[in-house]
Amino acid sequence: MQRMKRATRDRGAVAVWVAILMVPLLIAAALAIDISAAHADRQRLQHGADAAALAVAQQCSVTPCTDATADAVAQELAESNEPLGGAPTANADLDAGWVEVQNSSDREYWFAPVLGVDDAAISAASAASWGFPTGGSAVMPFAFSWCELAVQAGLPPIRNDAGAIVGIQIPEAGVTRTVLASKKADSGCTGPSGNVVPGGFGWLEPTEGCGDTVTDIDSWAPSDPGNAPPNGCSPTDFSKWVGQTILLPVFDVATGNGNNAEYRIFGYIAFRLEAYYFAGQYVTPERPCDGSERCLRGTFLRYADTASDFDHSPTGPQMGASVVELRLPEER
Repeated sequence: MQRMKRATRDRGAVAVWVAILMVPLLIAAALAIDISAAHADRQRLQHGADAAALAVAQQCSVTPCTDATADAVAQELAESNEPLGGAPTANADLDAGWVEVQNSSDREYWFAPVLGVDDAAISAASAASWGFPTGGSAVMPFAFSWCELAVQAGLPPIRNDAGAIVGIQIPEAGVTRTVLASKKADSGCTGPSGNVVPGGFGWLEPTEGCGDTVTDIDSWAPSDPGNAPPNGCSPTDFSKWVGQTILLPVFDVATGNGNNAEYRIFGYIAFRLEAYYFAGQYVTPERPCDGSERCLRGTFLRYADTASDFDHSPTGPQMGASVVELRLPEER
């Protein structure tokens, strides 16, 4: 009988302990569940902001865009990454060569109201820059003459109000052309030798290996003479670039001859390589020129490069190519 009396006195003890622990349990739930949910929402807002910044920068780098267009793109991508807590609001702030995206949303808490906190405003920001390439490493050690591009590819120069050339016009749809070595092109762009410089086809001296030729605008790049690609290059190097869009230097002035020749780099153009014939094994199955001609064929296009090591500036030479880079908002 004594044992039964003790059991009777213990009756209800669990309910008391549950009542005592309920508040800390709810606090723990608020910390573990509500804060985790808010963190997940912020991650989705960040994904939407990053995607929008890159998308707006890519669009603005190749075609004119407005604040309204940028806001629409940002809102669309914010909604594609909509947080679970509530509908997002996006805003894009445009500047020259720069866009900053702000995404925001409200998260209604499930357990935090016991602490007097019903909801929270969540936000994320991202930015991207774009501009025309001003220097970097080209994978193919070759430079076009802007004069040859105007004559052979039908790409006229862009001139400013003072008449100075500031770029090359690239149609929105791109232009596919076969560009012959200047000696065979009879374009009127060359000197008495038939080449831009005697013995020069447009090959540059690679900085390191065949796929790394570093140049900068307004600087002089040394020439590698002859019809064949430079020493250190192989047919495999060129075949792997077929079908790829690459940034290639364009020069406006050349001087010297042979190994002493130099090209002054004017800017960079986006070129999707399709076929070529230079000499010996440097030929694609579809040979784009005949006989003693040397040539390459591809498409000159408007192109936003998001995986490039090229430096860029919104005031660089305009040749259809642009470089887009995801940035931190405070970097502006």
